[in-house]
Amino acid sequence: MTKKTTISILLLLIVSSMLLAACGGGAAEVTEEPVSQEDQINLIYTQAAETLQAEIALTEEAKPQPTSTPLSSPTPVFIATNTPLPQEETPTPFPTIPALPSPTPIPTKPPTTGGRPCLRAELLFESPPDGVVLKPGQSFVKQWNFANSGECTWTSNFGLVHVGELNFSDNGSYNLLDVSNMTEEGIPNGGKLIIQLSMQAPSTPGHYRSIWMLRDDNGQLFGLGSLGDEIFWVDIVVRDN
Repeated sequence: MTKKTTISILLLLIVSSMLLAACGGGAAEVTEEPVSQEDQINLIYTQAAETLQAEIALTEEAKPQPTSTPLSSPTPVFIATNTPLPQEETPTPFPTIPALPSPTPIPTKPPTTGGRPCLRAELLFESPPDGVVLKPGQSFVKQWNFANSGECTWTSNFGLVHVGELNFSDNGSYNLLDVSNMTEEGIPNGGKLIIQLSMQAPSTPGHYRSIWMLRDDNGQLFGLGSLGDEIFWVDIVVRDN
């Protein structure tokens, strides 16, 4: 029974009681002490309230009681461990750069005596002349005629040294005793030195030059010019025909 239905019944009982009280009950005589109309109404209200409370209690008991739902266990969270990084590949080594060739030595200033270079040469003649035309691989003899224009005597320990560009001979350094008219007495100031050196033209056509200087017994390089520090050379042209 719903709460609305109970209230309707209660109202019906109240109305009926009032009607009965108004009519005097329409029943036989009552021997007991008469009850006042107000007391009757209060009694009816009390009975109706008790009935209503009982209905409410039954209604509350009929309601489904909430049941406690057990909390679900939390899903475990897996924390990823540190994954080792892949090993770096060994870097490819850079190619080795070949060493640069040793630079051509620059002659220092020859020593001087009395304000003039002690070591100084003057070129008097050379053969073949610059720009001579040769066949590929052709052999020839280069000749230089020098005069000692310095104050120092050229001794038998002096030499001839290749200092730049292509070398047409077998070696890069010669003792003057082996390739010239040098004697044990040496070449004094004003003396003449004739150098003859066997050479061979390159096998490939082209214009070539070979640079040379003289050397004293202490390794000091010297050559031409007023200061004795200028080079001399072999200049040839190689052609097939």
